[in-house]
Amino acid sequence: MAGAGATYSARTVVRGVAAVVALLSIAVGILLTVTVAQFVDVQDRIEDELNPARVELGGVLALYVDQETGERGFILTGRDEFLAPYDAAGPQIDEDLALLREQVSPSVWRLVQVMDAAHEQWLRQAVRPELAAARSGDLGRASDLVATGTGRELFDQVRAAHAAADNQIAAEQLAATHRADSLLRRLSFLLALTVLAFLGTTLLGAAAFNRTLLRALAVLGRQSRAVAGGRLDQSVSATGPREVVEVGDDVDTMRRHLLDELDELDASRRAAEALELGEPAVAALQAALAPRPLRRQDLAVAGDIASAEGVLAGDFLDVVELDEHRVAVVLGDVSGHGPAAALVGLRLKIAIETALDRGHLADVAAVARGLLDETPETFVTLVVAIVDLETQTLSYVNAGHPPPLLGATLLDPTGPLVSAVLDDATWEVREVPFGPGDLLIAFSDGVLEARDDAGREFGDAGVRDAVRRAGTLPVDDLVRAVRSEVRDHEHATRDDVTILAVRPG
Repeated sequence: MAGAGATYSARTVVRGVAAVVALLSIAVGILLTVTVAQFVDVQDRIEDELNPARVELGGVLALYVDQETGERGFILTGRDEFLAPYDAAGPQIDEDLALLREQVSPSVWRLVQVMDAAHEQWLRQAVRPELAAARSGDLGRASDLVATGTGRELFDQVRAAHAAADNQIAAEQLAATHRADSLLRRLSFLLALTVLAFLGTTLLGAAAFNRTLLRALAVLGRQSRAVAGGRLDQSVSATGPREVVEVGDDVDTMRRHLLDELDELDASRRAAEALELGEPAVAALQAALAPRPLRRQDLAVAGDIASAEGVLAGDFLDVVELDEHRVAVVLGDVSGHGPAAALVGLRLKIAIETALDRGHLADVAAVARGLLDETPETFVTLVVAIVDLETQTLSYVNAGHPPPLLGATLLDPTGPLVSAVLDDATWEVREVPFGPGDLLIAFSDGVLEARDDAGREFGDAGVRDAVRRAGTLPVDDLVRAVRSEVRDHEHATRDDVTILAVRPG
């Protein structure tokens, strides 16, 4: 059966590709979202904190300079209007410093506090003493205090502290700008990676779809068209997804059914031709060689004989109900083909049935040998087995016949083939377990020796594979399935092909 090796379905492939795309989309989406959020945060910090903070810090320095300029003008002139910028700058400085505290990092704020402390020191140690002297009318003392240079030195310290804070903000601006540039590059890389990943996923998905489905459908289409065109000898062995394989199995099953029907029509045609040629006994002889039907619930038996020449085969099958619990099955293969071999087969079948009715399994091969005295050139291979449903055993004699299969066990010959020239030969009876779940497959050498175009035999391996693929089919269907595989393998019919299947219920 073509579907034996199918382990995946097209639906699984599609779901797998979809899952990969979904996971890729989620991963890339998360990375993009995180990167965009980080970029926005950095940009917001630059625009809403660092840039305004630097402007505010510059404004504070401008207010410091206003205070210095106003104080120096008042000292030089004694005119009160020069103190207006000095007085207005104080409250504004406090407001600007409060805004800065909310805008700058802790490291910058510490430098701003150093600047504010330097400013306070300048006011306390230089500005206020100078203003007090000037306001008291002692302009000389005020000038002397200015001349000491203390105020200039302290104001230089304010400027230096401001420069340190401004440099720190500038450094953070530069770091944030570099961070924004890095995030922007990462964002560009992720976008490019997204495009490439989706392009690659699309190409891989298309390749997987082509490899797993389209290619398998193309092969199935070619095989189906060949069958539709009359090539019924070409088996349909679809590969690929389970759905395609199942369709291939259905097409191959239909092909085999057509071949079975053609075989039946051919057999009917040959029987009709035999009747037209004045051989009315042929049909009766053919039927006599086939196994009689067995109607039991506890045992299923099926057999099939396909002759190599005409309508008569040298093979014969038989099923004999010995008692309530025991049933005997027989498969014999007479050398040669056609009517002569069929007549020998019929005589052997009757003699073996009589021996079995008397319960002499050990004597069946010897009885068969006695019938071959008149035709010493003829020989027979024979398998006779008795199924005991009560003891769940199988007793058998194999007279030189190809070993039947009982599960994985071969029932090897228990003696030589049956021939008049082997008058001293003996045959051993062997017994093996045989109960529910077991399957016995016996066959003629025409099954094993069926050859393909390259000359390869069907062999034991072909039988095992065919039985394995047939699985738990009913024995009738199992025999047809094995026969179909032999027919598909066989290049040209060379020998009778006979198959017998036995399975306890």
